[in-house]
Amino acid sequence: TTSSLSVGSHTISFRVQDNNDAWSENVTANVTVAEAIPEPVILSFNAEPGTISSGGTSTLSWEVTGAATVSIDHGIGNVALSGTRDVSPSDTITYTLIATNEAGSVNATAQITVHEDTTPPSTPVLTSPAGGATQPQPDEAWFFDWSDSSDPESGIAGYQIYVIRQGESSPVVNASVTDSEYSEIIGGELTHEYLDNWTWKVRAQNNAGLWSPWSATRIFSVEPKITGTLAINQTGWNSSAWFGASPGYVNVGQGQSFQVTEAGFFSQFQIYLTSSSSSDSGDIIVCDLRDASGNVLQSVSIHGFTAGSGGWQTFNFNLETYVTPGTYYCTCYVSNPIANHDYGCQGNDDDASYPAGTRYVSTGGNPEDWSTWYSAGWDLQFKVIIKTGP
Repeated sequence: TTSSLSVGSHTISFRVQDNNDAWSENVTANVTVAEAIPEPVILSFNAEPGTISSGGTSTLSWEVTGAATVSIDHGIGNVALSGTRDVSPSDTITYTLIATNEAGSVNATAQITVHEDTTPPSTPVLTSPAGGATQPQPDEAWFFDWSDSSDPESGIAGYQIYVIRQGESSPVVNASVTDSEYSEIIGGELTHEYLDNWTWKVRAQNNAGLWSPWSATRIFSVEPKITGTLAINQTGWNSSAWFGASPGYVNVGQGQSFQVTEAGFFSQFQIYLTSSSSSDSGDIIVCDLRDASGNVLQSVSIHGFTAGSGGWQTFNFNLETYVTPGTYYCTCYVSNPIANHDYGCQGNDDDASYPAGTRYVSTGGNPEDWSTWYSAGWDLQFKVIIKTGP
């Protein structure tokens, strides 16, 4: 018989006695008793958070000692002795971690409860471009920016941005992004017919797949494609004419017809005015750009200038009106107040000074009405600037 041996090295001898009481020779062997291998120890196995909304994410974390292999079920497989793993289960689930060595296996579980998210994220608020702002031609990048949406249950998965021109059927941008901003070079060139009435809007999606309402729609314009400058002018002067109004007089307007030879975007009209009045700084002086039939294409205005001064007065049309070759008029008059304020308007009494047009005058007291305007001979001292382009 043998007895239990302690851990360590031992020498064991055996001999056998037969029925005649004779002993065999001793047989000796060396035996080493090793310390028993313990089972693995799972120090921790957790899921944080333990409750998520559908589409949300929880993080599994674990720490194990003394294991030869460690694995987690539900498709995760073998893992290191310690680590983390993000998971997004669609339903409530229990994960099992198994640690194994020569002594055997041990396991631990971590449960994640998944509940359905029925609340959509908040609606994004557009920030840039502002309503009425402009983007460059599409051969340069268009930039869009909006506020972050929020969703405390599932979190924000991303956004959809939609850019289309009013009246068109296909958007130029219909993109999904993860950040609350977007930029893209659309490419190509937009001619004057397609510069206005561009719209954009954004909506947010949470991790449960729910969409917010669309944001408010904003409208923007595209800068024109400028290829050059067309200047039309008559700057000589030897005469002056009445402009404005004073007691006992009707409101007198002065204008000029001119010929446009290249298509483009109307930029400026300038006339040379002088004033001796002491109270004209509050005047509103209007300039109407009219087509060949006298229809007003665009109106702009300036305030009167300092009494006693004179010089070129500029009416900026800001490239908003596209003109093609033909006859046009710029008619100028004081709109408010229409009494007690008078100006001098300079010109050239040589009709050949600008043979492609002539001065026009309104003396009927209603210069807004095209029927009150008539050709009066000679030419104003004027300048026209057109930015040419498609």
